[in-house]
Amino acid sequence: MERVVLSPAKVNLFLKVVSERPDGYHELVSVVDIVSIYDVIRLKELPDGEIRVRDRAGLLPEGRDNTIWRAIMLLKDRFRKASGIEAVVEKRIPLGSGLGGGSSNAARVMKALVRLWGLGVELPELMDLGREVGADVPLFLYGRPCVIRGVGDRVSPIDLPRLSYVIVYPNMNVSTREVYNRLRIVLTKGENEVTFCGKFSTALDIAGILENDLEKVALSMCPEIQTIKDRLREAGALGSLMTGSGSAVFGIFGDERGARNAAKKMGGMGSVFIANSI
Repeated sequence: MERVVLSPAKVNLFLKVVSERPDGYHELVSVVDIVSIYDVIRLKELPDGEIRVRDRAGLLPEGRDNTIWRAIMLLKDRFRKASGIEAVVEKRIPLGSGLGGGSSNAARVMKALVRLWGLGVELPELMDLGREVGADVPLFLYGRPCVIRGVGDRVSPIDLPRLSYVIVYPNMNVSTREVYNRLRIVLTKGENEVTFCGKFSTALDIAGILENDLEKVALSMCPEIQTIKDRLREAGALGSLMTGSGSAVFGIFGDERGARNAAKKMGGMGSVFIANSI
C-alpha cells in the first residue's frame, strides 16, 4: 500500500554564527519557522529488500548523497527490517535554496517509517537518529517553530505568531559549503549570549529580529538576493531576509491578503511562493 507524505519547508528568521569548530563546522543560533511549501513523497514497501529513491524531474542525487536514502537505510539497519522501500519524490521545494528540502524529506520519511514498520520509537530517540542523517533533520522531526543551536542539531520550542510569507527563489542555487568556506566574520558572541527577550505576538515583532550572518557572503555569489529583498519591501513586506545559506529570500506580511498582493509584483524575480506558518 502506498503512503503519501507531505514534506514542508522552513525559513530562518534569525541566524547568528557564533563560532567555528575544530572539525570545520560552525556553531549557530537560529529561529526557525516551518512553512507551507511541500515536497510530496510516495512510499511503498518492496519485498526484495532494496531501497530505491527517485524523483520525477531527475534532480536528486543517488545513494548516500541522498538524505532520504540515508534515512531509510539508517532505520532499516538499526531495526533490522528485511523489507525494502521505494520513495518517489515530487520536488516543489527548490534545491540549493536554504529552505531545507533535503532535511525535511529525511525527517518526514523517518516519521512515516516509524508508523509503517511499527517501530515504537519516541520523538527524542528519533531526533537522536535524525542527527546521524543531517544537522537540520531534528528540527523537521520536531515540526514546529523552534530555536536551533549547535550545528543545528539542538532544538527547543519558541512561540511565534502565524505568519504570511512571500518566498522568492531566484532560480540560482547557492552552495552551502561554499558560503561557509567564504564566511569571514569576527565570532565574538557565545551561543548563551544570544537570547530573545519578550514575547513575539505580531509580524512586526518578528520583523524586528530578522538577521542572517550568511546573507552578506551569499550576496557576493548571488547579487539578485538584494534585488529581491528590496522588491519585497517595496511590495509591502514588513521585513525581508535570505533564509539559511540562500538563495531563497522571504518577505513577511501582516496577513495572507497582503502576501498575495505582493506576490503579483514579483514578476521576473524567479520562482515565487505564497506560504504560511504551519
